[in-house]
Amino acid sequence: MPTHPDDVRRRIAPDEVQTQIILGSLLGDATLFGPAGKRRLSVVHPMTRLAYASWKHDQLGSLVAMPLRSDGDLVWFDTIAHPFFDDLDPLFDRAGGVARIRRERVLPRLAPLGLAVWLCDIGRAQLDPSAFLPSQARLALSA
Repeated sequence: MPTHPDDVRRRIAPDEVQTQIILGSLLGDATLFGPAGKRRLSVVHPMTRLAYASWKHDQLGSLVAMPLRSDGDLVWFDTIAHPFFDDLDPLFDRAGGVARIRRERVLPRLAPLGLAVWLCDIGRAQLDPSAFLPSQARLALSA
């Protein structure tokens, strides 16, 4: 029986860069949705942040389920369902039926890149990867 490509992609663990982008995004604008075993990440940004959304889309690579979409005001994409997103469930509280990420549970796992993504998502910084010197990029991507 042939294997569906998403089944193969679910077996690939996110690398450290992808993990940091996911964690920083969850502290910012991204959300997890779906039941256990089928959780996905949804990333949405204003159209003015198209380059930033494109960078996230490219970095998440094999985890991405679709091309970038836009309605003129917003740009977004979703990931495939992946076991990694179930592993992140303990980072959330579900009081009152609403899942909220608990910063104090995420902060110990953040590297400089995750912090930068979080700050960019909340509008405190601009992340323009093309502006990094090679040595700065290596430092920002180190865990």
